[in-house]
Amino acid sequence: MRRFSMFKRQNSPYFYAQIKNPETGTFLPARSTGKDEESEALLVVADWIKNGIPEAYSETRRDTRHAIAVDTIVHRIREAELTAGDAERIVSVLTERGLIGGVTPAADTPESEPLQQFLERFWDYDCSPYVREKLAYGHSIGRRHCYEQTKRPHHWKAFFGDARLADLTRERLREFQLYLKEKKLAAKTCNVILSAGTVALVWATDNGILKTNPAENLRKFSGNAAERGIITIDEAQRLFAMHWADERARVGSLVAMTCGLRSGEVVALRRDDVGEDRLYVHHSWSFADGLKSPKNGETREVPLLPAVRKALLSLSDKNPHGSDGFIFYHNETDRPCDREILRKGLMRALVDMSLPAKDRKNKEKREESRKRWLERGISFHSWRHFYATNMADRVDIRSVQLATGHRSADMANHYAKHAQEKHFEGVSSAMTEAFATVIQFPTDQAFAG
Repeated sequence: MRRFSMFKRQNSPYFYAQIKNPETGTFLPARSTGKDEESEALLVVADWIKNGIPEAYSETRRDTRHAIAVDTIVHRIREAELTAGDAERIVSVLTERGLIGGVTPAADTPESEPLQQFLERFWDYDCSPYVREKLAYGHSIGRRHCYEQTKRPHHWKAFFGDARLADLTRERLREFQLYLKEKKLAAKTCNVILSAGTVALVWATDNGILKTNPAENLRKFSGNAAERGIITIDEAQRLFAMHWADERARVGSLVAMTCGLRSGEVVALRRDDVGEDRLYVHHSWSFADGLKSPKNGETREVPLLPAVRKALLSLSDKNPHGSDGFIFYHNETDRPCDREILRKGLMRALVDMSLPAKDRKNKEKREESRKRWLERGISFHSWRHFYATNMADRVDIRSVQLATGHRSADMANHYAKHAQEKHFEGVSSAMTEAFATVIQFPTDQAFAG
């Protein structure tokens, strides 16, 4: 009789195996062999039987006999006619050994709430006790962050099903981590999905809903995030020499390239933010939060090239709602254009630039070109990297960080106000040198598309 079962799961290339318990006739929990060839997987299983079964998310192994013994205990408990007293004795032993936190909660206790329901409520900005608590203590938490987190619990639902909050254990969380990794998700993506639950579990423990936090000291996945691509100087020259379908997209890229602004900071600009020689970055825009402070909560001043200033003011004059509104206008009066206008406009211009005129209406060739840009990691955010890269060779890193607003709280305290103008002048001079070859027109002439 075969001592194990081997199979493949949907959406996974690897073989899984379950060792058979000879005493009960049932199978132990499945483990991935990490092999996609059956012959290699069989060798792995043979090694398990001889040298022990690997623990989930661990390099340690458990003796096969011990694993079968535990499985037998679980099987007998499920089949035995237990009384409440029997259950208390079992729980008592497990509690004494530090393996569980206590007795299973009654149905009407907070920890008996379904996990999925708890997570959805936890990240609902308008009714979350966690959000209320953060805001009450003066901490920042945005609607957009909460909205992004509401996209994560479905991964938890797919794995944990109808499990209650109190049903979570460290072992199950480790198995969930492996489940995410087997879906071929990037390490950073896995950690973000995990954080949607682990942050909630910390809060639940701190507020007495859970006695212990099952996610405490849970290791994160390691791995480098995919690098952002950088547009070259030559590509930027050709890009801004072309006609753009949407003037807002062109001017938005021009501002991001020469000032290092984020997309939300670009669309939040108003005419009053445009000075004689600088931009005043006071706000950012989010579809969820509306107008808010820039990232890190720090406003800043950024040197502004004369030609870029004229392009901004020219666009402001075209605002159908009046020049005192958002420069990057929307059909609605009280909001700027969506950031997708900037993103899609840039990609369309990149595709047009990379194709000969005869191929620009060919859908297949356009899609191939778009994929090549995406494979390079090019996005609207690439302008910030373009800016930092081209400025770093010309001015000290402190000045670049002040201009981009990409700094820690410690750095913010480190720089005194009297040093700001010195850094500003250095960045302004470096900007003129860095982007002179890209924006090839006289400084007293408005940039024409």
